[in-house]
Amino acid sequence: MGLFSLFKKRAKPQDRYLGKPLLKLVDSFVLECIGELDPKSEAGLRAMEPKLQQIYNCSGTWEDIIIAQLQFDPNIRTEIREMWLQNQEIAKEHNRTLSPLQFVEMFVEKNVTSA
Repeated sequence: MGLFSLFKKRAKPQDRYLGKPLLKLVDSFVLECIGELDPKSEAGLRAMEPKLQQIYNCSGTWEDIIIAQLQFDPNIRTEIREMWLQNQEIAKEHNRTLSPLQFVEMFVEKNVTSA
């Protein structure tokens, strides 16, 4: 994941999720991993867990469901957090700021093929 892909033109958030219902959940998962998911969103996702369990025919938390659906390694939370910190340092070295949403888009673009 490269910092300089930040400067590519990004889709508007509403366009980004069009026809991709899982993508919003994946983005929320990545935000949660880096400690940037707001409490209101977190509560909403917790409330959705029974429906998500039904839709995806699996048990667990909303995070567990995302990990299962994307077939991520069980250590993915730690790996995402480490990537976030590493990319923050790279941005700092280049006198740039990497926002949480920029990181989410970069991570998803590089690591998620079906969302």
